[in-house]
Amino acid sequence: MTSTTRIACAAACAALFAIPATGLAAEATIRIEGTTATVLRETPYVLPGSGTSLSIRDTADGGTMSVGGRTAAAQLGNASRLYGVGFGFTDWGQYGFGLDSIGGDPSDWNTGPAWFLKHNHRLAAVGAGSLELADGDEVLWALSPFDGVYEMALAELAITAAAQPVVSGAAFPVRIDSYDKAGVRTAAAGATVAYRGSTVIAGADGTATLTAGGSGPADVVVSRTGAVRDVARVCAYPADDPTVCDLPPLPRASMPDAPETLTTIRVPLTIGAGGTEVTVTAQVPLPVPGGPPVAVRRQVIRGADLSPAEMRRAMGTVASAAAADLNARAERGDTSLALPPGVSWQASWLSGTPYVVPLRHDEALMGARAGGPRNTRAMHDRAAAFRRHLDRCGLGGTTQMTRRHGYAMTTLRPATVRHELVACVRDHRWPAR
Repeated sequence: MTSTTRIACAAACAALFAIPATGLAAEATIRIEGTTATVLRETPYVLPGSGTSLSIRDTADGGTMSVGGRTAAAQLGNASRLYGVGFGFTDWGQYGFGLDSIGGDPSDWNTGPAWFLKHNHRLAAVGAGSLELADGDEVLWALSPFDGVYEMALAELAITAAAQPVVSGAAFPVRIDSYDKAGVRTAAAGATVAYRGSTVIAGADGTATLTAGGSGPADVVVSRTGAVRDVARVCAYPADDPTVCDLPPLPRASMPDAPETLTTIRVPLTIGAGGTEVTVTAQVPLPVPGGPPVAVRRQVIRGADLSPAEMRRAMGTVASAAAADLNARAERGDTSLALPPGVSWQASWLSGTPYVVPLRHDEALMGARAGGPRNTRAMHDRAAAFRRHLDRCGLGGTTQMTRRHGYAMTTLRPATVRHELVACVRDHRWPAR
């Protein structure tokens, strides 16, 4: 799939909310790109059973035509009916379906431009009325001028962006590929990437890094001279309110009433376990300047027997809730929790355990210890070791040892490099020298 359904994060940088994939019916996607605007963003079409037919309607003259239900012509007719995409066609009888126009833009087969059909990034070898679709197929209709032999002159851009919602202020990568009419893929170096009023230019490898902004979904539009644009939709949400992107709400964290327990945050959590919902609680330590980093370990979660996968999900959600609560307390004036500008309490995984630590939005945690002179040399050595790993893996990014709120931490910037580094070190995938 293109746009927002192509990328999956590795476990080392996985989001703390997991959304299970579903998809029982066979589907093929359709996308329609005009000269100056997207007519229809990538949209799934549920494929009917083999041997079925569909009557499509010409919105220009009201004529109808029966086509195979799994063909690209049926898919376009269905999109016209459901999404108000006007199109005109000619019924050539035994010679099949001929497309005249989409959205009011005609195909001029004398001088161009004309509507071209691409199937899985390749210029279709047969007409839309004969092109049978299969599960997972991608269809692109693009209005393009001719090349020297009356074929499609424009390349096709395809963007891979964040599949899962992104916390506002966090960096996320996009990759842009370019496909020629034969379906040969190359990196779309120099493509313009526009998102929420700002633009960046893709590098030589076709990648760019954006910063999630605002609240809710927004388009990431990629374009390049001589190519058909593509659009992805990325949803950004405030750290304390994932519901704007249809994620589960964070559990409410609260300080207990008893004075002797004011060193912890109590987090109640309802979680699916063993086919039912159970309620568990966690007592997360408050961070203390100069004290140990705040780790959410399985021992702090009480109330039910959880499987390893359920426990990991519970630990991550508890860490997110605790971080949101700490930030809220700091905003309300708790000076013991206040952090420097640009830094916030964040949940971050380290060696399979989520920690609540003070990070910048574009940082990943690579190591953390309690502060103090005895740890400074060790953490500097650790940062240098991670720097050597970055070099061995051929990755960009910088590591450094920093002190915040009494923590001695090794951090990695940008955060997006972390899953690549972890995978490289874990699998010993050193580049050839």
